[in-house]
Amino acid sequence: MIDISYDFILTLQKEVLQKFGVEVMSPGECKHLAQSILDSTRQLISETTLKRVFGFAVAQHSFSRFTLNTLAQYCDYKDWEAFQQHHYRMSNPQAISIENGTAKEAKWVELKTKAAAVSHYTMLTLQNRSGINFPFTVKRQYIINHIEKFLESNYTATALIAPSGWGKSISLVHVADHFWHNKSPKMKEDVCWFIHAHAAGSLLLKGFSLSTWLDNQLNHGNGENFREYFASEFERRGSRLILIIDGFDEIAVSAEKLRLIYSKLEDFIYTNEKFPWIKVILSVRSSTWNELFQRPNDYSSFRRYWYVGAEMDEETNINVKQFEDQEIKAILEKHDYGPDIINQFSETFLQKLRHPYYLQLFCQLNPDPKTSFIDENLSMYEIVSRFVQNKVFISSTSSFKIKIIQRMLQLIDLGRNGMYIEKLELLDQSSELFPAYKELLADNILVEENLSQEIMYHVKVRFAHPFLLEYFVAMHYLQKTNQQVNESILQEMLDYLPSSSYRVGVFKWLLRFAINHKQTDGILKMLHLPLALLEKSHLLEYLVLHYQLDGNDQMELRSIFPQGFFKKNPISNFINDEFIHFRKKRVLMALLTLADTKEDKLKIRSMLFTISLLQLDAEDCEAHLQAIKKIYNPGELDDELWVTPHEILLFIYERLKFGMVDDQIMQKIYNYKHYLSAVSKNHQATIPQEIVIRNMGYALSLLDDYEQLLQFTQQIFDAYPSLVHRKTDSFRLQLLCWQTHALARLGEMKKAQRICKHTDKVLKNYSSDYFANKYVESLQKMITADFYYKEHDLIRAMRAAENANETAQKLDFKVIALRNLNLLKKLYAQLDMSSKIAGIQSQIDNIKASTSFKHEVLNFAPRF
Repeated sequence: MIDISYDFILTLQKEVLQKFGVEVMSPGECKHLAQSILDSTRQLISETTLKRVFGFAVAQHSFSRFTLNTLAQYCDYKDWEAFQQHHYRMSNPQAISIENGTAKEAKWVELKTKAAAVSHYTMLTLQNRSGINFPFTVKRQYIINHIEKFLESNYTATALIAPSGWGKSISLVHVADHFWHNKSPKMKEDVCWFIHAHAAGSLLLKGFSLSTWLDNQLNHGNGENFREYFASEFERRGSRLILIIDGFDEIAVSAEKLRLIYSKLEDFIYTNEKFPWIKVILSVRSSTWNELFQRPNDYSSFRRYWYVGAEMDEETNINVKQFEDQEIKAILEKHDYGPDIINQFSETFLQKLRHPYYLQLFCQLNPDPKTSFIDENLSMYEIVSRFVQNKVFISSTSSFKIKIIQRMLQLIDLGRNGMYIEKLELLDQSSELFPAYKELLADNILVEENLSQEIMYHVKVRFAHPFLLEYFVAMHYLQKTNQQVNESILQEMLDYLPSSSYRVGVFKWLLRFAINHKQTDGILKMLHLPLALLEKSHLLEYLVLHYQLDGNDQMELRSIFPQGFFKKNPISNFINDEFIHFRKKRVLMALLTLADTKEDKLKIRSMLFTISLLQLDAEDCEAHLQAIKKIYNPGELDDELWVTPHEILLFIYERLKFGMVDDQIMQKIYNYKHYLSAVSKNHQATIPQEIVIRNMGYALSLLDDYEQLLQFTQQIFDAYPSLVHRKTDSFRLQLLCWQTHALARLGEMKKAQRICKHTDKVLKNYSSDYFANKYVESLQKMITADFYYKEHDLIRAMRAAENANETAQKLDFKVIALRNLNLLKKLYAQLDMSSKIAGIQSQIDNIKASTSFKHEVLNFAPRF
């Protein structure tokens, strides 16, 4: 009999550790343990074998009798059989009470003990191999539900199907623990054998069948087989035989032998269709499932046996979903990422961390959240870089993988022809490429999508994530210039790739390369390119963040730029409303140290003030106001503005903080008509003028003067006619928001509705990744909710206010959140939804408790 049961392996491990004098084994200790065993028994067990015993390496086959005997002798037993007999009697005295007529019960206990030993060893091995420390992983409820539905069904087999690195094995460990192998298992009458495919594969290739193996495990002497035995136990106890096989794809055999193994597995499944107490659970990579398991010629017959679940995506062959946001947060919290850190991550970044392997790499790259500077932008680039290095370049088939990727880029014309290419065209009937291609699929570098209809196959291939396409395109350009970021390659990219978020991504990879290889000239050449404002802002932000992560060395950052660089290339040309976000404060403070002009200093300081005001941070607001006051001399802006930036920001702050109105500043605010009437039609607003214009909306709104607010916005559009044509300009969109707000308050609902719909359409139709709109979007949502309330459309007002509140809370815009919360409180009262009012009041109280703003901002309810 071939022994793959590993009976009492866990107990043996514990006794070996006790004899060795350690509580927890580590891979590094295996060498010292081997020496200790040699000294004690004069028998040599290799370091590699010990790593397999303790689960730090995959066991390709069952342990030899020599290994087990030597370890037992090290623990002062005669041999492995003596060790098993001793511990079997110790743990199962009832199983040997044959004299009392319990031989059948003894056999059942023995079988369950064997199954538990096998399963616990497999589970321990998988836990030790987990990319994330197993205690930090999460049990995925939808997978538990998937297995539960399968167990209750008439299907014989199921599988967790996904690319490599999606957590299939760890999910099986959680499944086995939940249903069968914890202290209080849900299905305690079942017998669950959890084995690795290497063990099963070695049996099947030597001529054994799974049925033969199971018969041997029962150790019958009367000719009874496992089917007869479990049939009686199923009737008596309701017990089932659960066979879990993990790592089917990891068996290092030829394709023909893999098909043979599958064929024998298939025979076992199909021949046991009539036995409802036999259940088989596998983990399978998508590429293997597509190639071996899912056969189109007998698909209907195939699906009679296999339960794949409602989550199955037939095009990509995946039924293991990516992580949900709550699962990501649970894993991060186990890694000591507190809610204050997690809440700073954007939805876009969390979306990317849904890929289990990316989340694993993120946790490995940021092991100590309490001391590390974490930036999602940089983290994503480091994650992808590490991912590609591990999966493509550190590989025995790297040359073939690179050849496939290069051909992929050529066929899609570096992304200009879209993302997809025909599989047949990509491989071009080249058999030497196929093993590397399978690895690229298995590692989720490439993805196949079966776009077939009925019988005809139509398989297309794409990169698994746009980040990967951007990376490989950047590497393609670097290869052309001998790894130099120079003017010719930058100009070629600029001319060839259309302006888009995709192009920004490619430029970021080149910037990262230039920074890491200290190619300062390439960095400057990139910042001199005639890129769109948002493209420039992304590049400058990445540059600043990199040096902050590298030690916050502002001197090193400034050394990149020649003296006077930012006089000729103002920072104002690189930043926009996208920087009005609490996550950007560190970037803005770094940029402040680079600012050479008064305009740049004013723009950065006003953004920092706005962020602090939205967060109701009075201390920071006052610090920024003091700094803004010192930028310009008294009277320096008198010819340019009716009120200075410092004055209008101070007016808003005092109105919100204390409820007071500075009459002198208020008179200046109302003097806007004289100045605007003298503005040249072709004149572009200066930085001080734009800051004042943007904040006039807040000032007049706080004064409840909606007639003046409407007149002001109309006069601005008259004074700056080019604004009308700058559709996605956040300056224009903010003015439209104030115009909608004024019209709705004045009762001109049709005009308000038309402008509101237009603004909303612009924000929705243009990607938030490509122009800055989070700040304006939050303002627009608040004003939309107010508009519906004024129209007496309470249901739509409630939905809009709930949406607006969610957005404001995520952005930590407490001022806007309070206005939405007060509106919701009023709406819930009017809609007889009193059960929700307490929750809203709790949120209001939490914000009140976090700020020293005690007046106007906390009394927005009357304004609705």
